[in-house]
Amino acid sequence: MKKTLLKNLHVINPCADPALLENAYVAIAGDTIESVSSSEPSGEFDVVHDLCGKTALPGMINAHHHLYSALAVGMPLPKNNPRNFNEILEQVWWEMDLALDRDSTQACFEAGLVDSLKAGTTTIIDHHCSPSYIEGSLSLLAETSEKLGLNISTAFEISDRNGQEIFEASLQENIAAISKFSATQYVHPMLGLHASFTLSDASLRKIRDAAGKLDSWGIHAHVSEDKADEADALNKGYNSVLERLEEFDLLNENGLIIHGLHIKDSDLELIQKHGSQFVHNPSSNANNRVGMTPNQNLNKLKSGLGTDGMQSNMLREGKEGMLIRSSHLEGGEDSVDYMQLLFKNNAEIASKLFSGSHGSSRKLGYILPKYQADLAIFDYLPRTPISESTIFGNIFFGLSGLPCDVMTRGEFRIRDYQLLDVSEQEIKANAVEQAKKLWSNFN
Repeated sequence: MKKTLLKNLHVINPCADPALLENAYVAIAGDTIESVSSSEPSGEFDVVHDLCGKTALPGMINAHHHLYSALAVGMPLPKNNPRNFNEILEQVWWEMDLALDRDSTQACFEAGLVDSLKAGTTTIIDHHCSPSYIEGSLSLLAETSEKLGLNISTAFEISDRNGQEIFEASLQENIAAISKFSATQYVHPMLGLHASFTLSDASLRKIRDAAGKLDSWGIHAHVSEDKADEADALNKGYNSVLERLEEFDLLNENGLIIHGLHIKDSDLELIQKHGSQFVHNPSSNANNRVGMTPNQNLNKLKSGLGTDGMQSNMLREGKEGMLIRSSHLEGGEDSVDYMQLLFKNNAEIASKLFSGSHGSSRKLGYILPKYQADLAIFDYLPRTPISESTIFGNIFFGLSGLPCDVMTRGEFRIRDYQLLDVSEQEIKANAVEQAKKLWSNFN
């Protein structure tokens, strides 16, 4: 087993005690941290890296991403201006995802994962959709992630909106991935559901029956992102979207509930009752003008933080979430601790999911002993004193750039801002060509 030592490194664990250890030594065995100390550990090391006073954060976790949207940057706007969230879905995202083929899907995965890695995001919980390329798409995602050394959670969006054949194929792609990857260390497969307003009761029953044949499973589902989702549940005879999902036995401790802007107090109790995880996506919610998740939902449910495909930079998402919320508050009103969502809650969510997928204990999201050696290292010279009491300001208002070095599983994937295992130039050049083709197919 390879033994690696990092020295002269300022280690920040924002939600640990201590949160700051200056001039630290980090000893790594294989893919796991052995020790973090202020004095040099004894023993022999195969490799010693002098980080020369750089600053390390834990490799960050994106608790909800849509990598398939990577080629949407700058794409042409729809001919008619969408008037509500449903029209945004119909005129933008459903047009785009239907146009994805294998080549453009692969370009999305490669470009999106490279951007994640460059931003210091080392674990991605993804929710994928490419209705014209279903079979094998989640295996392609897992393979692409493995090349870059990332942790990936897979899910394919199941929906009725493209007809019965695509519904069945989407369900089977999830089942196939769960069967294939449940024992894989760096992959956590889930059961992807689109918002329930695109799923009939008969479809939810089929999903439940298929899930019941699996040893372990959890849904990764959009819930109550817009008021229309709740209105649909009411029209179908249910008190709420979550009560509808519970009716079909689709809530459990392995599930991810995404968005939840318009859920009721009784829904909070349902999530807590089943032990499901909750994930907040502030920049996407602001962009789609669907509202803002209430403080109590985030605090009571120990919410994680995702980007919903808007970006791959979690530091930026945390800062933007804080500023978006502050713009809606009066002076003196309590806000939400986005540092906790990003560094504490996301670590707990990812550690739980990735441990459950293969029966071993995977610890993600801290630079501490027994945690996976995933680090985002910044060439950061603070302009004000840095201490445990000033970490918040330094992280959200000081660390404005990308990490210079990124390590995953005990191996450097980026050194001096350059990817070591793949050619970013080739990946991005291919993405540009695939984006041109994709845009021409639905505009």
